[in-house]
Amino acid sequence: MQQDRATRPGPAGRSLTSEPRELPAARWEGTRDDMTSHPIRFVLHDRIYAAQGEGTLLDLAALAGVSLPSLCGGRGKCAKCRCRPEGPITPATPLEAEMLSPEELAQGIRLGCQVRPLGAVAVRLQAESLDKGEAGELALQPEPGLRQAYLELPRPARHDDCADLERIEQGLGHSVKVALPVLQGLPTVLRQSDFRVTASLWAHDGSPELLAVEAGDRRGEAYGLAVDIGTTTVVGYLHDLLTGREIARASRLNGQQPWGADVLSRASHAMEAAGGLADLQRAIVETLNHIIAECTARIDPRHVYCVTVVGNSLMHHLALGLPPAPIAVSPYVPVARGPLTVRAAELGLALPNASAYFLPLIGAYVGADTLAVILATGLDESAEVGLAVDIGTNGEMALGSRERLLACSAPAGPAFEGAEIRFGMRATTGAIDRVRIRDDVRVWTIGDAPPCGICGSGLVDAVAQMVGSGLVDRGGRLLPRPQVEGRLSASLLERLVSRDGGWEFVLARDPYVAVTQEDVRKLQLAKATIECGVRILMEELGVEMPGVASVALAGAFGNFIDPRSALAIGLLPAELPRDRIRGVGNAAGQGARMALLSRTLRRRAEAVARRVEYFELSKHPRFEERFVDCLRLGE
Repeated sequence: MQQDRATRPGPAGRSLTSEPRELPAARWEGTRDDMTSHPIRFVLHDRIYAAQGEGTLLDLAALAGVSLPSLCGGRGKCAKCRCRPEGPITPATPLEAEMLSPEELAQGIRLGCQVRPLGAVAVRLQAESLDKGEAGELALQPEPGLRQAYLELPRPARHDDCADLERIEQGLGHSVKVALPVLQGLPTVLRQSDFRVTASLWAHDGSPELLAVEAGDRRGEAYGLAVDIGTTTVVGYLHDLLTGREIARASRLNGQQPWGADVLSRASHAMEAAGGLADLQRAIVETLNHIIAECTARIDPRHVYCVTVVGNSLMHHLALGLPPAPIAVSPYVPVARGPLTVRAAELGLALPNASAYFLPLIGAYVGADTLAVILATGLDESAEVGLAVDIGTNGEMALGSRERLLACSAPAGPAFEGAEIRFGMRATTGAIDRVRIRDDVRVWTIGDAPPCGICGSGLVDAVAQMVGSGLVDRGGRLLPRPQVEGRLSASLLERLVSRDGGWEFVLARDPYVAVTQEDVRKLQLAKATIECGVRILMEELGVEMPGVASVALAGAFGNFIDPRSALAIGLLPAELPRDRIRGVGNAAGQGARMALLSRTLRRRAEAVARRVEYFELSKHPRFEERFVDCLRLGE
């Protein structure tokens, strides 16, 4: 007897724009006597979300059930909560004067975390500003490749000497593929359960694979893990496969870092050191097992049946134990480019019943992580041309629409991760992540802790501000004090110091954090590779800047960088309108989650990988010319 349950309907992510509801007036629990409650309306596509209370527009948006974007908890340093309120409001604060340009303030743009209403105010929101549902949910109907069936099988008898596996297949009604460990445990499980078992199968393509046979009815206990293997950071997301609900997530530094911060250093170790490939595979498996342990702390890891994996091409090869030499040397050919499915346990992962699905690569240096970004941003289905850029140690970018897609990679190096910068550090507590230079310097740090270094977004901000204030010229030279005297305030001049035969600009004195000439050069080279890649993609597609409808910056760095600073130094072409640029967070991880939960999206990803036109940036005939042009810091 078979009772089949392939999927179970569940929440697919609620949208406030599609579920009309009454929003009662809410009272802000403030303590200031000088604040008065005013009615506030937040408008999206002519729908109104109302609140009445005391506080900033950021506070009141939360009361209304919507959200203005904010990454800094309302402290005013991320400037993501830009909005254009209509109605009487408080004057611009000194912080807004620092974070917003005079042109933006003149246009009525304000920071939602700073401005307060003085009467009835309306704020028109962009679609992406709405809260898209409970944290961790994806707005899709789960359609996993997993199938579970509860079987009540007849016991063997003299007249019924059918083999154990054949008995399972008869109960299912079809044949299956089966791994040796499952087959080895089958006799015990069947007899201890009196032949009442749950069979879990992976049925993505081809003949279904029998992943596990467990005693009793275990339907409803089915989980999957989506993994984004980054060169620096690895992230895992655990989901209920039947409802799509996120159960847990965890991240950890990639354990391969002792062998180099960039992919080429790790490839060299794998090719040149005795046991080098084994070292690197062991390190990433250990990293993944730490993530698995954290994510499955409250569930049985035996009930994780599927893993989807994305990463750049080298991370893909190292995780699978594939030799990276074909990728690392010309003509740069991967060992395997299509989708791959293996047993997770064969890789050493602590998931005994899981099947691991590696999304396909696009090319030798544009991997499954870029494919996942395309999937998450919908670039492949867009009627308009869009650009997606994942800025990191190895920057990847894709440009196009449903008509045509191009992709390339740019070896930016580790500057955007804060590595190889004199006072650089990862984006952790105490890292300077925002800088403003006026008559003096103001810095913000992660966690509001005393500054102890500078991360990538802070470095981009600092150099952009230094260029804008005349401390650094367009060629990337940090000007010595004698050349800027009379043009800068005394406070800024005091921050220009000569050390070790060169000049550096001091951002913090206790502890000491500065930007050196060498730091500027490293950022200059890194940003030039990204801008060069974008410009060459546009030339190949035959599109000019006005024809690019949207720019998605993926990854943590892309999410936290100030678009104005990126444009000011030419990290992105300065002709791009700032309002078309948006941070999309870990879009690679999002794409991996989508592929985990939907067979249709996996097939779509495979089709996209086949049609993306990939080329090596360094082989492009105009690469050197464009790269030199892109070294200039801004226009």
